[in-house]
Amino acid sequence: MSEVAKCAVCQKPAQQKCSGCHLVYYCSKEHQKDNWKLHKIDCKPFKISNDPNVGRHLIATRNLKPGDVILKEPPIVWGPSQVTIPVCLGCGKGLNAKTSKPCQKCGWPMCSEICQNSPSHIPECSYTVNRGDKVNISVFDIPNPSYQCITVLRCLHSKQFLSNVWKKIDALESHCEARKGTDKYEQEKITVVAFIKRFFKLDSFEDEDILRICGIIMVNAHEVPLTDPPYVAIFNTTSMFEHSCHANCSKTFTANGHVLITAGVDIKKGEHLSICYTDPLWGTANRRHHLQQTKFFWCSCSRCQDVTEFGTNFSALKCPKKDCKGYALPKTFKEDNLELSDKSWFCTTCNYEVGAGEVGGILQDCGTNLSGIRKGNSNACKVFISNSLKFLHPNHYYLTDVKFALSQLLGQEFHGGLPKISDEDLQLKIDICRQLTELANKIAPAENRIKGLLLFELHAAIMELGRRRGNSGTEESGPDYLYTKLIDSKKYLVQSIEALKNESEVMPEGQICIQARRNLKDIDVLLKTVYNAIGSSPI
Repeated sequence: MSEVAKCAVCQKPAQQKCSGCHLVYYCSKEHQKDNWKLHKIDCKPFKISNDPNVGRHLIATRNLKPGDVILKEPPIVWGPSQVTIPVCLGCGKGLNAKTSKPCQKCGWPMCSEICQNSPSHIPECSYTVNRGDKVNISVFDIPNPSYQCITVLRCLHSKQFLSNVWKKIDALESHCEARKGTDKYEQEKITVVAFIKRFFKLDSFEDEDILRICGIIMVNAHEVPLTDPPYVAIFNTTSMFEHSCHANCSKTFTANGHVLITAGVDIKKGEHLSICYTDPLWGTANRRHHLQQTKFFWCSCSRCQDVTEFGTNFSALKCPKKDCKGYALPKTFKEDNLELSDKSWFCTTCNYEVGAGEVGGILQDCGTNLSGIRKGNSNACKVFISNSLKFLHPNHYYLTDVKFALSQLLGQEFHGGLPKISDEDLQLKIDICRQLTELANKIAPAENRIKGLLLFELHAAIMELGRRRGNSGTEESGPDYLYTKLIDSKKYLVQSIEALKNESEVMPEGQICIQARRNLKDIDVLLKTVYNAIGSSPI
């Protein structure tokens, strides 16, 4: 028999739910009103639901607009990535011989006395002290295998001493059965399980318990890019967001390491809430393979079901048939494997069949050329784009990767910035930013960092174009032209600020947002100056 709901104020039987979170009950509107000052802190615009196919997931309990905060949550546990150089176990920052200060109790390298006394450091510190010998790490410029155990140790410590924390960790999926027999599972038996038992002398934990924790971390941990190198963290409610390669929510992190989830698009009441577990700028086959290898499911979201990826042809090849201007794609990407060896592609215009071997050869050649591009070299990017357009759709993920890099490089490659690049390169930057922004809005509308960076670069390029032609003396020039371009530039700048407004200032995107706000003030001043010169009303 189900438990009778009770009023949050008087504890009497109640039937009226909070319309915001659907989690709290009241016996009357008066008690709901009286309790709002307290409840609004915890009231969430979602409810937890369960489904035999999806499992636990979150559903919107009201209509949400882009930018609406859905959840801000501290981590249950955090720690260094499995492959990492020595880092401070109090804050996660990378260390070197000069910045490292061994913990006086255990010897693990720390960055300061404050971090040495951090509660986060208690698990590995206490286990090390109990073993009787301090840790001694003296090499800092290469990955150290000892750090593979830290996040696992912190979970084990919760299991042993912090039952309320462990209850949340224990409720998370580990996919242990699917992991058994994989290379990573077998490696962790040695690099994590055996190491923990031998080095820390922790025989009280069963091998399967440790391996299950390894699975929980693998499946649920989020990379947190607040430090260099990034660390990983597990969050409680955030773990219930579904995955979608076409997610409706945006994920970022606050300066103190809390995850912040906001609506990335308009979300209707009753819709499932989703974030992207993989890189949305990878091709469909690569995204699905990565999800299967790391999260143990084959994605069947709306984007993966559509081979054209909403008409963008993000994974399409140019039809090899002479004089055909069409593009080739497989019949489906939903076959549960990555191999192209048994899958022909077909031109969407002439239905020409492109053999699996030819498809694999084209992608392999383009991938090899991509990996060989000199970093930070715009000319190398241009050559790759020019050559690859013979084989790939202009929106192809390989080309998108290089175009995104080029959009940032142009104007930053050499001293002097945008004023020093050619008119041709300036127009190229504008064209690329427009194309990629339109593409991102179609395939990854909730990826605010991507859109925010592109819009910032677009604003700067348009402003520079207005400056050049506004002073050029040509037919399309003068204060009127400059004014028009300033208005255009301001529009994209405002959109960039909106996209990046939740990014922490410790991240590059947060710094871009700070600069964007400064630029907005400068544009407003310049608009007033130009307005006084031409007598037009600022928009």
